[in-house]
Amino acid sequence: MRALLLALLFTTFSYSQDLSIVHFNYEWNTANQYRNLERLKGVKVQYAYVEQQSDALKASIKAAPTIIIYKDGRPVAKFEAGLRMRIEETLEEIQEVINKHKSTRKST
Repeated sequence: MRALLLALLFTTFSYSQDLSIVHFNYEWNTANQYRNLERLKGVKVQYAYVEQQSDALKASIKAAPTIIIYKDGRPVAKFEAGLRMRIEETLEEIQEVINKHKSTRKST
């Protein structure tokens, strides 16, 4: 439980922004990296290698690659690779999730 809390704190402080995506993958699995995330609108895209993360965060990544969408520093959606080590969702499906969370943005 403590490891999970540390991982959540790490991601909250490291990836805090209105809407952002972090693409987690292993260095040995770059052939299966999800391509063209930069085409997504209204979200900042970041890439991270699991090997370079804290032990707590490493333990929370169960499949490679994994894409996590953060809103205000909190994870709101997660896309994980299946047995073929690829994320099956299309860019359009990921964009729909982003749009859903953009439309529920708090007004200030």
